[in-house]
Amino acid sequence: MVVVVPPLDLLEVGEAIAGDRVSSVSHWISEQLLAKPTAAQIANWSGLKRFRALIVEPYVLVQELSS
Repeated sequence: MVVVVPPLDLLEVGEAIAGDRVSSVSHWISEQLLAKPTAAQIANWSGLKRFRALIVEPYVLVQELSS
């Protein structure tokens, strides 16, 4: 699972990963706009939290929806 932080567009990130655009993905990681979820994030996600998700095998990209 990879968390995509707004304002990044989930589909754009998925296309970059699928298209092997290493420079874009590396930049987003270095800017902390893409990351694995932390234990604290997971603990804060309740059953009521809503996400937008995209599967780009082998990754599941998620983006929290604002309430």
